[in-house]
Amino acid sequence: MNLGARTIADLRRRGADLRRRVPAILTALVVGIPAGYFCHWLNLPIPWMIGPMIAVASLNLLGVPMDSPPYARQMGQVLLGSGLALYFTPPVVAALAAYWMPIVLSTLSTFLIGALGAVILSRVSGVETRSTFFASIPGGAMAMANLAHHYGAQIAPVAVAHSLRVSILVLVIPFALTYGGIPLETGDYRPTVPLDVGVLVPWLLAGFVLGEISERLHMHNGYLLTPIFFGAAFTMSDVQLSAVPEWMTQFAQLMFGLVLGARYERAFFARYKLFIPFALLNSFFVLAASMVVGVALAWAFQLPIATMIISTSPGGMAEMAITAQALQIGVPAVIAFHLTRVVVVNLGTQHIYATGTRLLARRGRA
Repeated sequence: MNLGARTIADLRRRGADLRRRVPAILTALVVGIPAGYFCHWLNLPIPWMIGPMIAVASLNLLGVPMDSPPYARQMGQVLLGSGLALYFTPPVVAALAAYWMPIVLSTLSTFLIGALGAVILSRVSGVETRSTFFASIPGGAMAMANLAHHYGAQIAPVAVAHSLRVSILVLVIPFALTYGGIPLETGDYRPTVPLDVGVLVPWLLAGFVLGEISERLHMHNGYLLTPIFFGAAFTMSDVQLSAVPEWMTQFAQLMFGLVLGARYERAFFARYKLFIPFALLNSFFVLAASMVVGVALAWAFQLPIATMIISTSPGGMAEMAITAQALQIGVPAVIAFHLTRVVVVNLGTQHIYATGTRLLARRGRA
């Protein structure tokens, strides 16, 4: 089969797959949009992500097929990244220099907390430590699942644990910061930038192109990071971009909520239902330990507590960034912390696992 025939066959396959998914996608939108509006009406934090996520996940687990639209994650990440780039003004970037030591300590604590959580999860659930290790390290579900497969661990517990942890963080962190009496500092909130459709439209299109190229080059979260990197470079160079309207930010929240909710497939969670309570326990342990680290770093380095809690939270980079943006606190710091964690964790986890395995093997032979 030549290249043209393969391309046509691939397009037909994708078209058939999309037609099969359309009813579930429409159902998710019909359910998710009112849920987001209802949470917005209740004045809840990040309502357009929390509402759709809960509604879609709940019905999915009840057996009603739900799915997210094609490129939902990518659309949300490009919109989010384009808005986040506006925060990186020269004064803000200069101020980030004060965070380098907390960033290093926070990244190191990720491995320590993850390793301890892996041991606890293995002891209480009976799942081998090899699998619980990759389930407890917050480096992204897909990346950790790939490493688990590479080292012969079970992929399912890894996927379950990461889905539950990110969902719990999305629910707990915004509510804790909004209603927990923690002061929310807004000193580095983005400057006022006018909406310029003539700049915004080509910039968003460029973000999609750059995101696609970066992810084809195996860059994790490329659709989010490339608009941030290039947009921040323009912002720091006093090249004025366009504001991202609020409805686009809400649309990005909606896309993330649909993607997170669609992960809760009934058959998958029913198959591993005995593991779920232990994964929840592990998620709350990792969250609590990370919050303690955040508060300790805030106290030690005289930094805003709310910013440090979000920065050290073991959630997805996109979810934590949009939380910081919605609450209007510490966005550049949150991105710096999570970007460092993602890079170091994804590059270092396999080496730490391999080194730890060798050390344990030597101790066992001694």
